[in-house]
Amino acid sequence: MEDFIYACIQLMHNVGAAAVVGSPAVAWWLSSSSPADEVIANRSAWTQSILHKLAWLTIFAWSIQIASGAGFGATTYYLKHEFPDLTGVGFTALVIKVSCAFICLVLTIFYLIKSSRWSIHTQTRAWQTLFSLGFLALMCAAFLRWYG
Repeated sequence: MEDFIYACIQLMHNVGAAAVVGSPAVAWWLSSSSPADEVIANRSAWTQSILHKLAWLTIFAWSIQIASGAGFGATTYYLKHEFPDLTGVGFTALVIKVSCAFICLVLTIFYLIKSSRWSIHTQTRAWQTLFSLGFLALMCAAFLRWYG
């Protein structure tokens, strides 16, 4: 039963991981398909709608990452009556992942609130940052898995 619980949490975590990188990648591609000096008012309504939905998907994906990450710790505590023993590389990877999650959530919320006043260049930079931090978090996951 223990393996089944961990597998279910891992399933959620993997879906979230795909979305925290995939959504910004698509949004980056969409936002960079227009000239950088063009103002947001000139962007098509379809593109605006898609970017808005991708921002919500990014928030949802990071929320899944945070919840399933906490689920790993809570499950270990419940089943083994102690938290995972993280030191060195594993602990550093966890700190980086948590930092990426927090920064990405804040940036994406800020994007939803303010992006209508941003240039396309600024929006593209936001999506590039979200993609890069998501990718960094995925790289840290490998180290957390084997050093944690």
